[in-house]
Amino acid sequence: MQQGRDAPRSTVLLSALMASCLILLCWPTTASAGKAARVDKGKAIAQKVYVQGVDHYRAGRLLEALAAFRASYEMVHSPNSHLMIARTLRDRGALVEAYAEYGQVVTEADEAAARDPKYEKASQDARAERSRLRERLTMIIVRVHEPPDDLRVAVGDRVIDRAQWGEPAPVVSGAIVARATSPGRSEQRQEIVALPGAELVVNFDFAAVAPAAPPVPVTAEKVTSDELGRARPSPGADTIPDIPRQPPRAPPPAPDRTWAYVSFGAGAAGLVTFVTFGAINQSAFNDLQRKCPSGHCAPDAASDVDKGRRAQTIANVGFGVALVGATLGCIVLVTNRAPEQRTEEVAHRPGSVALTDLSITPHAVQVGGVF
Repeated sequence: MQQGRDAPRSTVLLSALMASCLILLCWPTTASAGKAARVDKGKAIAQKVYVQGVDHYRAGRLLEALAAFRASYEMVHSPNSHLMIARTLRDRGALVEAYAEYGQVVTEADEAAARDPKYEKASQDARAERSRLRERLTMIIVRVHEPPDDLRVAVGDRVIDRAQWGEPAPVVSGAIVARATSPGRSEQRQEIVALPGAELVVNFDFAAVAPAAPPVPVTAEKVTSDELGRARPSPGADTIPDIPRQPPRAPPPAPDRTWAYVSFGAGAAGLVTFVTFGAINQSAFNDLQRKCPSGHCAPDAASDVDKGRRAQTIANVGFGVALVGATLGCIVLVTNRAPEQRTEEVAHRPGSVALTDLSITPHAVQVGGVF
């Protein structure tokens, strides 16, 4: 009887042992499945954020696109999202930063393409776009002879780290200044013109540059009144006597410009006459064009023709008066100077101009002179 009761108990223990083994065997598979599910979910979220970034990029919202691509790349280090980061930086004008990102994309895409061929296109695109961007930048190679430990080198707005000395560093093309500064030493600087696509070498030499000496404090010495008196020279034979100042000259009389103003007034009246009768002549001409088709006028239009001719003649005379008045006014204004001014001008001028002849006709104005 005792043996019969122990048989069910052994069966129960054996079943429990088998269940435990089964749980232990299935546990890694269950954990792996949960981890794979989390990875797939993370990729799905990263892909969704990447698509949002592409929408922002195509719409020209580059700042939002850059934030989305960086968030997607933080979730899943994909060469595709990294490539879009470089493109967005390039389009925003951050050329130096974009060039560095392109270099990282090339390395990252090559490693990913070795595992999955779908990333070969990202590698090729990154190389091609980086090569085109290189043509817009200038490579600067910094070389320093015997640099101090605390030396700081800056090319334009970019600080070149010590680890990058001797290696090409991209900078934005244009007129830039390269500076090498160290506390206690004189600054060295070079002004360079960085051309797109070029490569320049900037050299600094601190071998012969001695540390700057500390400034010597200047102390003010007290000077007594007796010492000040002894320092003053006493009047004697060696002193230069004062020369009496000449009395000021009386101001010259103002030049008489009456005739200049009269000439300008006559010229202005002639200009008004020219404008007025020119308008009358144009109006008469327009009326005749309407009344005389094909250039044939009726006999009753003769008065309008005479009116237009008279207006044209008067306008021509007015223009001549305006021209002569302006010319004479300028001549009188220039030649009618104070005696002192005329004397200075004659001294600096090889000759003078004299008006000898003036004639006005309805069709021309003639002015003659000698110099």
